[in-house]
Amino acid sequence: MLNIKNVLDSLSKKRPIFHAEADFQQSLAWEIREHYPESQIRLETKVFGADRKVYLDILCVYQGRKYAIELKYKTLSYNCTINDEEFALNNQGAQDNGRYDVLKDVQRLEEMIAAGVADEGVLIFLTNDKSYYAMPTQEITAVDRNFRIHEGMTVNGGLFWAEETGKGTMKGREKPIHLKGRYVMNWETYSLLDNSSKGEFRGLMLQVYKQDSHHKAKLEYPSWFQSFSTKGEIPLSQRDLIEKIANHLHEIGYNVQINREIGKDKIDLWAVKDTKVMAIEVRYKTALLQTIYGDSEMHLKKQGAQDISRYDYINDIGKLERVVQGRPDVKGYALLITNDHLYWQQPKRQNSVDEAFHIHDGHVVAGVCSWKEEASQGTTSGREKPISLTHSYKMNWQPYLQLGEKKNELFQALLVEVR
Repeated sequence: MLNIKNVLDSLSKKRPIFHAEADFQQSLAWEIREHYPESQIRLETKVFGADRKVYLDILCVYQGRKYAIELKYKTLSYNCTINDEEFALNNQGAQDNGRYDVLKDVQRLEEMIAAGVADEGVLIFLTNDKSYYAMPTQEITAVDRNFRIHEGMTVNGGLFWAEETGKGTMKGREKPIHLKGRYVMNWETYSLLDNSSKGEFRGLMLQVYKQDSHHKAKLEYPSWFQSFSTKGEIPLSQRDLIEKIANHLHEIGYNVQINREIGKDKIDLWAVKDTKVMAIEVRYKTALLQTIYGDSEMHLKKQGAQDISRYDYINDIGKLERVVQGRPDVKGYALLITNDHLYWQQPKRQNSVDEAFHIHDGHVVAGVCSWKEEASQGTTSGREKPISLTHSYKMNWQPYLQLGEKKNELFQALLVEVR
């Protein structure tokens, strides 16, 4: 399998900036060959679809699979010298058209894969223009509001210009975009050349797969949790949830220990079945809910303190990394079930003290996670230490139980497999 993420990380150390999109294209193609010498690379090639020819930035054939790669490189004016090489970037502007073009490329990649031209697609967008990736501080009313690709945004389905869009803006881009896949925008720092906003380049990488069961399976939770979810149980507390999961694992053939000590760590659930071993950390956080479920009255308290709970969940991931390290037979799972939408929805407030611990849907958590300096001692008490993660983890929330139409009657689950 071609790992474009690793290739891009390696390239960022050699080429933190490019003169233009063509420079980026050639440099990336060369880096792919450096990592995968047996791959076949073609630039600006025509690929033949079901009914038309399509031009493609990079076509890479590796181990019998065809990878279609589209690139975008949008800049603000910026001058610098790197290793005695001078760079003078232009101010390209027209961000509305730029956003449209990015998503249009994603649609084209979907079409190539559907036509059998490629097996997988990748869209890579680099920019030092923060208007592409920065989360807006107020409601977006611009004519390109349906094409927004800022951090945390989810894009899918039919995308149209607003009715009031001028013909000049839409010229050559009048057609709406239709995406079959669901794409979450996760921007990462590509390079940091200085402390100015223009000296920071960020990258967006969207991977496009065939819309079939294989791709969907990548987002599915493991069978033990799916079968537990079908029971539709509402725990009364975190301890109750742990016991309910333990009982379910017993029912499906696992030998389960609660609060198993592994080295210096204590694991909520340690489950063994034949050669399968699972280490599971469990969290249960509730918003206020009073309802009748089945024949029982349910009274769930408003727990709040979401910042602390996010820290604890990321800490669970760090703990599980320590436990599974050197134990290839053990799978780690960090579980959080909640009816509090503040966990899975993207926060409206920016630059919060717990920003490094955000776990909203689509967010990627990686590296060293720590509180911001302005975090109060009351918030960080007992949780002062930064959490260092070896791997990156994408937060994929899924519905757990829907009781009704009210906000707090939806329970969602976040289950991260830790490696």
